Amino acid sequence: MNDDSGIYQIRNLINDKIYIGSAIDLKWRNRQHFSDLKYNRHFNKYLQRAYNKYGIENFNQKCRESAKKY
Repeated sequence: MNDDSGIYQIRNLINDKIYIGSAIDLKWRNRQHFSDLKYNRHFNKYLQRAYNKYGIENFNQKCRESAKKY
C-alpha cells in the first residue's frame, strides 16, 4: 500500500467477505484500520467481530484503485 489516495478493500480470507473504503492516504488508513482492530475499537462492529474471531492472519488489505495526490 502506498501514500496515494484511492479505494481499498479488506478481505476476510475465511468467509471471503469484503469491507471497501476510500482514503486520501492509503498507507495511513491501512495502519489506522489495523490499529483500531488490534485494540478492539474499530467503528465497524461486523469487521471488529470478525477480526476478534479469526485473527489478523486471516485478513488482507489491498488497493483496488489509486490516484495521485496533488
